[in-house]
Amino acid sequence: MSQKYPIGIETFEKIIDGGFAYVDKSEVIYKLTQSGQFFFLSRPRRFGKSLMLSTIEAYFSGRKELFSGLWLGNAEGVDWTPRPVFRLNFVTARNTVEGLKSVLENHLRGWEQIYGVPDENLDFGERFYNVIKTACLTTGRKVVVLIDEYDKLLINTFQNENRELHEEIKSILKPVFSIMKGADQYIEFGMLTGVTRFSKLSIFSDLNNLKDISLDDRYATICGLTEDEIRTQFRPGVEEFAEAEATDFEGMMQILKKNYDGYHFTEKCPDIYNPFSLLHALTDKKIEHKWFESGTPTFLVEMMRNTDKDLREILSTETSAAALAASDSVRSNLIAVLFQTGYLTIKSYDREMEEYTLGVPNREVAIGLFRCLLSEYSGQGNDDSEAAVRKIRKAVLAGDPEEMMEQLQIFFSRIPYTLSKGRAEGYFQNNLYIIFTMLGFRVSAEYTTARGRIDILLQTPKYVYVMELKLNGTPEEALQQIAEKGYARQFDSDPRQLFRIGMNFSKEERNIGGYIIEAR
Repeated sequence: MSQKYPIGIETFEKIIDGGFAYVDKSEVIYKLTQSGQFFFLSRPRRFGKSLMLSTIEAYFSGRKELFSGLWLGNAEGVDWTPRPVFRLNFVTARNTVEGLKSVLENHLRGWEQIYGVPDENLDFGERFYNVIKTACLTTGRKVVVLIDEYDKLLINTFQNENRELHEEIKSILKPVFSIMKGADQYIEFGMLTGVTRFSKLSIFSDLNNLKDISLDDRYATICGLTEDEIRTQFRPGVEEFAEAEATDFEGMMQILKKNYDGYHFTEKCPDIYNPFSLLHALTDKKIEHKWFESGTPTFLVEMMRNTDKDLREILSTETSAAALAASDSVRSNLIAVLFQTGYLTIKSYDREMEEYTLGVPNREVAIGLFRCLLSEYSGQGNDDSEAAVRKIRKAVLAGDPEEMMEQLQIFFSRIPYTLSKGRAEGYFQNNLYIIFTMLGFRVSAEYTTARGRIDILLQTPKYVYVMELKLNGTPEEALQQIAEKGYARQFDSDPRQLFRIGMNFSKEERNIGGYIIEAR
């Protein structure tokens, strides 16, 4: 019998009672609840944050029967006395002031009715305080406060055109979140989850008692799936998928790893798989890009498009732990935002320099991100921009560099002037990087050799393209550099046909001004 996977189910009780496959996270979750009072966890969207909070809610509600067969259900000395649990969930809130007020009103009115708290025409923060205080005094037990996706509305209204709405939503949320400190004498445990870190000063007031565990090795695997968990808990599903793909178990694991693995949230974190995409793949027996297709924050794409930095440097970069954990990074720190939202992850750590190397985690993210960026950078729709890439790819496969260059010129000629005005050089470099990465061949940008770096090295089963770019230079200069630096020398004994291409980019024309092709 096939395993049942909890696609779209984020409630611990539904998963357990419904007989769905579940990876036991109860040990690390319990240890978290016993290690302090207030916590914050940042993880990418659809990474299991809501399920984690639902599991915490079940524990503090005294639902021991749900943990039968799990670590926590068998642990000794656990206090299963029910506590009052208040869980605020902003996942379904509309991106309006009315939508936010509706969510808060529905939660608070229900709790006020349960504990007999009168509505005294107070603001949301004061009402929340009264509910927490009354519940604690009435039951004789300190309460639990769980806030799910605290930043959803803040992210969705961050663009400049929504700045007034963003500030109004922030002013409503601030007194609600401040309860974590204002009512701390009545709270046993509190936790907020989200994707990004907005400034504690502007959102959480002086909430300095909130411990951020986002980069804490002890909780690195609290969300997401490790390879060991997949091999043990989901083995039947992987084997069924392998049979459908005419491969074996290990071959299927390699395919899944390439597409969905590669996340590292701390220095010592094991490989973490994206649970949303993996469960969809095991259910549908198909490799798809469900996580990326489920939505990318508009502000993130705008930040990347408007940056003056080279995308190659952004998507493979070094940074410090302090920068990754920066508060209010949405406003100023593109690298931190890309890390927090899951488009970059930790690839390695230099302990001596205290520096992380970041990169794109897996194939799903790479394909989705570059497809999205291609549309944004070119100012063309997805269909038009991807059609252009297909034509370029066809020329590359056919060993027709002349057609490839002509298609590149056509592509750049269609970029609106308003997008590249004053920034033509950066647009040229970033668009080329995006296009060649999307081709799906072996592409290396800034490929390092003994005597320098090749701008673009593109390899197919039959052809090798060595390309050098000059900004406001000449194609002759570019071709000469290929020869003088010996960039193509490593392919002297390679049986594939080799093309050396020198090109220049005209800042005035905002296009490839000229090129020379030499074939071997």
